[in-house]
Amino acid sequence: MKRNLIKAVGICFVIFAILTWIIPIGTYSNGELTTNSIDPVSFFDLAAVPVNTIITFIMFGVVFAVMGGFYGVMEETGALATFVKKVRNWFKGKEKLFVVLTIIEFVVLSSVTGLIVPLFILVPLYAAIMFEMGYKKLTALISTVGAMLIGSIGSTYGFNISGYTKNIFSLDMNDAIVGKIILLVLATIALIVFVLKTAKREEVKVAPVKEVKETTTKKVATKKTTKPATKAASKTTAKKSTTKKGTTKKKTTAALAAPATGKKVKAGKRVSIAPLVIIFSLMLIISLVGMYNWYYSFQIEWFNNIYDKIMAVEIKGFPIFQHLLSGISQMGYWGNSEFAAIMIITAGLIAWIYRLSLNQFVESFLRGVKAWMPTALYATIASVILCVLYQGAYSGSGTIATTVLAKIFGLADGFNVIVTGVAALVGSFFYNDLYYMLSEVFAFTSGFDASALPVAGLVSQAIYALGMLLLPTSVVLIAGLSHFDVSYKQWVKYIWKLALVLLVIILVVCGILSML
Repeated sequence: MKRNLIKAVGICFVIFAILTWIIPIGTYSNGELTTNSIDPVSFFDLAAVPVNTIITFIMFGVVFAVMGGFYGVMEETGALATFVKKVRNWFKGKEKLFVVLTIIEFVVLSSVTGLIVPLFILVPLYAAIMFEMGYKKLTALISTVGAMLIGSIGSTYGFNISGYTKNIFSLDMNDAIVGKIILLVLATIALIVFVLKTAKREEVKVAPVKEVKETTTKKVATKKTTKPATKAASKTTAKKSTTKKGTTKKKTTAALAAPATGKKVKAGKRVSIAPLVIIFSLMLIISLVGMYNWYYSFQIEWFNNIYDKIMAVEIKGFPIFQHLLSGISQMGYWGNSEFAAIMIITAGLIAWIYRLSLNQFVESFLRGVKAWMPTALYATIASVILCVLYQGAYSGSGTIATTVLAKIFGLADGFNVIVTGVAALVGSFFYNDLYYMLSEVFAFTSGFDASALPVAGLVSQAIYALGMLLLPTSVVLIAGLSHFDVSYKQWVKYIWKLALVLLVIILVVCGILSML
């Protein structure tokens, strides 16, 4: 399955490469498009660009690899499996409620924070619970990764979505907020209805209590006949535990929550889940607060001031905290490197609290990293087209994306919701990073009437998010497909009806807003 993702990303790159031989690069300034000659992707670039992509965007891979190590350590403690089973028992008979609550949580967190990659750390945990309930991969995928991306469609205060739109389009975070909320609610309802209609559960097979009692009785009554059976059973169990498919076939906790080891909690072993839940929650909260840019969103300088005061503390003239906390940015300016570091520190703390030895910590962490390496690689290589455009934009020579978008915006005189939506969707194919896509689009929308800019920004960010739900150049989507071992073809076949509904919702809501 996972090799199909390479094909999907590769086909996109080949299509882009062919276009570079046909479409000239261009720059847009003062309402005019200036085209230059073609700047094609060469035969050598077909091999060199993926390598450059890995070098340039390796931080995505590092984050997902460390995330795997983090889950490997949590699994090693045994508390992860215990927590998953407890939640499953809490929602016994209310499985649909859990799915709805999961969707709402991911949608809201995505809409409010815009921090999609950090929120991915919740995906394996919720997926494991859904698997314990008997739900299949596509249901778990759409309810977690899909919900995050749909939350971006109706992004309200997410800095990496609405914050970018605010700063590039020179807007306020509250501009078109009513439209954003309406869009968020309608998109969420559409997702919930879709999932509840398509979700299928398989009854999780748990050994009945009667069978266990009968076996015990037999063992006492007929000692000779039990031994061979027990021996054969133990052989079979050992064989299954060493087989790769044996750990994924049943879709238990280890299958997706922590695919690192496939270990389960030993019978009779009681593990407290409280430390794991508390530490995990605190780590996530601190990471989201640290990575959300408070100043550029709401001009909040509190974190900056606290940081400056802490760094100014001296002991006998020695700036102690400047050295102790060297290398970490102030809250609000954290990036993927800080997030990866926080996960490593948290994994070490969990290992210490659950009394794992140093060897256990290192081995479980490395097993997790190894298990997540395909996901890390795919998440990195998804930016292969952006890598080419990134270099072209900074060279100042222009890109084919500018030329294409100029032709699309030229279809209408002034702001038009459909034309802007088409441009945003095409732009999303070229740019899987919203900041670059909006920067490109704004060159054309800056000439619109000021009253149209909030709607233009909203339709651009919403269509971009829809594109990330569909296109194989989406970092989070590709990471999700890899992690759940779902092919891109299977995903498109599953999601296309919902995508059409979401497209209609976006165009209708934004169309109505443009007429107000």
